[in-house]
Amino acid sequence: MKIKLSLLDNAYDFLNNSLNDFHLGTNEDYPEDYKRFWKSSLVNLVQSMELIFKEVLRRENEIFIYENIDTPKKTVSISTALLRLKNILKLDITYKDEKTIKKAIDLRNDMIHFEVELNIHELSTIYTIIFEFLHSFHYRFLGEELHNSIHSDYWEEEARLIEKFKKTDLVLYGGVEVSKYYPIEIAESQLFPTYTVQDVEYKRIKFGEEQSEFAVSKQTNCGDCAVKKGYFHAFGCDLEICPKCSDQVINCSCNVYDEMVD
Repeated sequence: MKIKLSLLDNAYDFLNNSLNDFHLGTNEDYPEDYKRFWKSSLVNLVQSMELIFKEVLRRENEIFIYENIDTPKKTVSISTALLRLKNILKLDITYKDEKTIKKAIDLRNDMIHFEVELNIHELSTIYTIIFEFLHSFHYRFLGEELHNSIHSDYWEEEARLIEKFKKTDLVLYGGVEVSKYYPIEIAESQLFPTYTVQDVEYKRIKFGEEQSEFAVSKQTNCGDCAVKKGYFHAFGCDLEICPKCSDQVINCSCNVYDEMVD
C-alpha cells in the first residue's frame, strides 16, 4: 500500500508534529526531560516552512522547485527556495523575516548534524517568530488561513503563539510594566547582533555595556524599551548606542535602520 502526499499535505503533517512537540516541550506538568522535544518542534517547523515555500514556487511554475531545470529530479534547499521567492517571484519578504528564517535554518542544521546544547529561551523566541511568519506567509501567498490545516488538538498552542504578537495594554516584563508589544520587539531584536553601515558590520552594543555619556550601569532595565542588562535594545529605542559613532542610534547619521530596510 502506497500513500502519496502533496507538498502541502506533507507540510501540514510536519506542522502538526511540530505543534505536538511544542506542547510536550512547554507544558509545565510534564517532566523536565520533555524539554528535549524543543529540538524536534523547531526542526519540524522549519521543514514545514520549506515545503510551503516550495508549494508557492510550484504554483508559479513547477520547474522552480528543482535544482536543475534540465533534469528535474532533486528539489531545491530551503535557502534556494527563499532566494527564488525573492528574486524570481519578487515576494515581499522583509530583511528581518529573512534574517530570522536564516537563523532558524542554521539552528535546524546544527540540530540535525551536530551535538547541540538547547537554549530554551532562544528556541522559544525563534519558534514564536517563525510560527507567526508562517501564519502570515501562508495567508498572503496561498490565500488560505493556516489555522484550517492545524489539528484541533493544537488550537490552544496556536492561540498561545499568536497571542504573543498581539498589542494590548500593559504587562509585567522583567519587573517593569511595559506595552505588551515590547516583549516581542525585544525578542526579535535579539536575533540581530550587528548593524551594517556602508557594507561594514558592527557588533551592536547591549544594554549595560555602554561606554559613553549614555551609560546607565546602575539600572537593571533600560529606561525606554525595558530590556534587561545583557540584551540588545528593542529597535527604535531612544537609548541604544550606535556601535560605529557612539551616538544614539535614533539620532546618528549612520542610518542603520535604513540599511536594514535596504
